[in-house]
Amino acid sequence: MESFDTIGALQSCQTTRQRKTCVSWDSFYSNSVKKPASKLRKRFPFDCQYPWRIRVCAGAALAVLFPFLGLAQSHSGFPVDIIAGPAPQPVMAANQIRLLYELHLTNYASLPIDITGIDILGEGAKTLATYRGQSLDKMVVPVEKLSLAESPTGTGARTIGEGHAVVIFVDLALESGVRPPAELHHRFSFSVTRKTAPNFETTFDGPVVHVAQDSIPVLHPPVRGSTWVAFNALGAEDHRRSLNAVDGKERIPQRFAIDWMRLGPDGRLFHDDKSSNANFYDYGAEVLAVADGHVADLKDGLPENEGTTERSARNITLDNVFGNYLILDLGQSRFAVYAHLQPGSFKVKLGDTVKPGQVLALLGNSGNSDAPHLHFHLVDAIAPMGAEGFPYEIDTFTQLGVVPDDPEVQDNGGVLLPKNQQKRILHRREFPLNNSAVTFP
Repeated sequence: MESFDTIGALQSCQTTRQRKTCVSWDSFYSNSVKKPASKLRKRFPFDCQYPWRIRVCAGAALAVLFPFLGLAQSHSGFPVDIIAGPAPQPVMAANQIRLLYELHLTNYASLPIDITGIDILGEGAKTLATYRGQSLDKMVVPVEKLSLAESPTGTGARTIGEGHAVVIFVDLALESGVRPPAELHHRFSFSVTRKTAPNFETTFDGPVVHVAQDSIPVLHPPVRGSTWVAFNALGAEDHRRSLNAVDGKERIPQRFAIDWMRLGPDGRLFHDDKSSNANFYDYGAEVLAVADGHVADLKDGLPENEGTTERSARNITLDNVFGNYLILDLGQSRFAVYAHLQPGSFKVKLGDTVKPGQVLALLGNSGNSDAPHLHFHLVDAIAPMGAEGFPYEIDTFTQLGVVPDDPEVQDNGGVLLPKNQQKRILHRREFPLNNSAVTFP
C-alpha cells in the first residue's frame, strides 16, 4: 500500500456513479492525494459508501480547511488539545501580585509539534507577558517527566511528540500597580517541521482562563520564632510540579506548599552529625494552628527517619508519604495540611476545635522526609494528596534575606545566612518567597 500520512485524518468524501473515492486534505504536506475508498477505510472511520454521509464528511473537512483557504472564520483546526487547570487566585509576594496556573497540551497529530510562543493577554487585549525561547523552555514539561523522583525541568521540552502531552507551568507576575484581570487570554504559536515542504506555522487563541475572585485566606504562621527558611516555596519546582494521581485524577496539592526549616545562631541548619534528628535546630519545634478551625483528620504512630536520608532508603506509598500528619478544617473548603510530624507528639485529637497559635504537635521527620522539617500547604478537600492546592498569605513576618539555592551547601552544614548579611524587611499579608529566611512574632 502506498504511504498515506495526514494530520487529524481530514477528509472530504464524494461519490460518482460507480467510482467512490475519498480526498485527503493534507494541510501539512505539499500535495493532496486520492485513493480508492476500499484502501482508506482501514485507516479512517469515515464510510464513503453512502451518499447521505457525504455532507457530513465534506463539512468536517471544510471546517478545518477554512483558515488555509483564506475564508473568514474564528476557529482553528490545528490538532492540539489545550485545557486549563484550576483557576488561578492572585497572591501577593514581595510586593507583587502573582498568578500561578497550568495549561495542559496534547498533540493529536502524527508529527511532532513545536511550541514557539505564548502571549498572555488581559483586559482590552493588553499584553501581560510574552514567552519565547529560554523563558518558554523553563515552563514546559512533558507529562512523562512529572512522575520522576527528581524535580522535573522543562529545558528543551517545547516539542510535543506524536500523541504526547506537556504541562505548561505559568507563573505570571503583574507589574506594580496593575490589578489582576477577571480573565486571562492566551495566544499560542506552533510550528510543524515537514520533510518535503516548508515548515507549517500557525498562531491562534487558546482557552480563556478565569481568575478566581474569592478573598484569599490570611493565616497566622504555622511556627514561631526567628530564622525560619521557606524551602521549596513559591514557584519552586519540587512542589509546584508535583502532580499526584489519586483515584484516576491528577492534581497538584502542593502547588503552594512550603518546607519550613530553621537556622541556628551559627546560620546553619544543623550542628555536628547530620545523621541525628536532635542536631537539627528545628527538630521538636512547636507546630501551631494557623486559624480558627477543627481537626478534620490526622495520622499518628509512623516511625521517623533518622537525620538526613536518601530517597532510596525510604519505602514511600500514598498512605505514608506525609508521615504523621494533621489536617485542620478552616471552613469554606479550606484545609490546612501539616506533615512529617513527630509520632506521639499530638496535642489535639480528631474533632477538637482550635484557635490561632494553639500548639498542635511537634516538628519531626516522618514519611517522605529527607531531614527534619514542617511541610505545610492548603488544599480544597480533606485529602492531603487528592486535592488541589491554593494560595494564602501570612499576616505578618519579617524577611531577613534569601539563602543560596545550593543543596550542597545546605546538606553539608554550610552557613546559609551570615548575620552581617541580614536585612530586616517587614511584610504584611504576603506569601514568602522561595528560600527566604524570615522571623515570625
